[in-house]
Amino acid sequence: MLFGLFKKNEVADIVFRGGRVYTMDPDSPWVEAVACKDGRVLAVGDQNMLDGLIGDETEVVDLEGGTLLPGFIEVCGHPVLQAFQKVCLILYDDMTEDMVVTALSEYIKKNPDNGGYFAYGFNAELIIGRPEEETRAVLDKICRDKPLALLDISGFNGWFNSKAIELVKAAATEEVEPPVITLSYVLHVISPIDFDVLQSAIIEVAADYCKKGYTCIFDCGSPDYLHHIYQEMVIEMLQMDMLKQRLMGSLMIVKNITSDYVIRKLMQKNDACNEIQEYISCRMLKLVVDADANSFQGEYPAVTYELLKTLAVQASDKGFNFHIDAIGEDAVSQAFEAVYLARSEGYKKNHFIIAHPYELSQEEKTELFLDNALCETFSTLGNFNMRYRGLETAKDVKDAIDKLTIDAAVLLGISDDFGSVEAGKHADFVVFKENLLEYNLPRFKELDCRMTVIDGNIVYNVDGDEPKNWHSDLKERQREMQEEISMEEDESFY
Repeated sequence: MLFGLFKKNEVADIVFRGGRVYTMDPDSPWVEAVACKDGRVLAVGDQNMLDGLIGDETEVVDLEGGTLLPGFIEVCGHPVLQAFQKVCLILYDDMTEDMVVTALSEYIKKNPDNGGYFAYGFNAELIIGRPEEETRAVLDKICRDKPLALLDISGFNGWFNSKAIELVKAAATEEVEPPVITLSYVLHVISPIDFDVLQSAIIEVAADYCKKGYTCIFDCGSPDYLHHIYQEMVIEMLQMDMLKQRLMGSLMIVKNITSDYVIRKLMQKNDACNEIQEYISCRMLKLVVDADANSFQGEYPAVTYELLKTLAVQASDKGFNFHIDAIGEDAVSQAFEAVYLARSEGYKKNHFIIAHPYELSQEEKTELFLDNALCETFSTLGNFNMRYRGLETAKDVKDAIDKLTIDAAVLLGISDDFGSVEAGKHADFVVFKENLLEYNLPRFKELDCRMTVIDGNIVYNVDGDEPKNWHSDLKERQREMQEEISMEEDESFY
């Protein structure tokens, strides 16, 4: 039995055989082998028939009796915040000023050798409407001799001590032309992050995802400044042939701003990934909608219903998808109604995900205009370190695998290319030594995989890889590439 169309003399780049392949294809859920070419699945079927696709240059991987499945897709991930917590202090927007001060003081005390300090996540209501000298003095009491920078939960407001401001002023005076003093410029000048430690943290997060079988991660929300840095470092890993998971990013909006700004920012983030869309992309708008918050945050309102409706249409028109965290029943209703508005305007292909904690009856879903093209999931706000967050409703291991593969692909709108082992789809796999379906759900969550594969390339192999060395390997490759560039420049000079 052979599934897949190929030319008579076609030869595979790599063939996986010697075990069981769980395809997620209901017509043929179990096969013996899978052949891949040019990053895609060429054919799946009986091992003896796929042997005809093996040529002199074909790599043959023995599954050793193990189980190959589609690569797991994380739809509730926060890899950016997971990595940044290694190099900065994570705050929460419900913290009072005293709580922020206490947290900062303890963090600085534990890290006395840092050249500067950075924290993310405070509520901008703590500084809006107050004189700058007053808010700066609060931080100066904690730290005066080193720069201290705080970024609010929205990513649009900063809080700095005097040392940080002094550094920015000094840098600005050295510029040939007066710079535009933006938040990004200030943070760039201060450089409150140890980028080498951050790169190590990113690799550590990637290694953890590898061990659990993930080949694609959707980042559920992080401020643009942090996401940009993270994405640049992942792009560098891609350039060094050390990419461990595909990254699907998002633009997170938690406060009310102009729709024009949001659309422009979305376009910029998407354009930055144009040439590497299959590996690193940003086509998702992440909105945090809290209808109750607008009743008391007059100066700094949350995403309003009007902005939600406007973006549902305008971002859909540009081809973007949506992940909406709805806080409270009114916000859930608003989110569903915004989706209905987009659908009624003719935008049928855009994917909408609404994250909320409620169990809705069929009557409620009908009333809220829920359709088959809209997906619901759990909210991950404040829970960025939770593993297997999306499996809370899984009934058994089979259901869990569904949620990590084909269901996840549908949720993110990528099921044409991912989520199952079928001819024509990307060759993204995970290999376990065990037959997962023989285990119960708690045991399944404890298992580590043997191997992960992206586009037919083995990116993690427990038998030969040492993730603890990945950071030094990356630095060595960066050094070698820089030497090659220098040599080319020298040759062109002469």
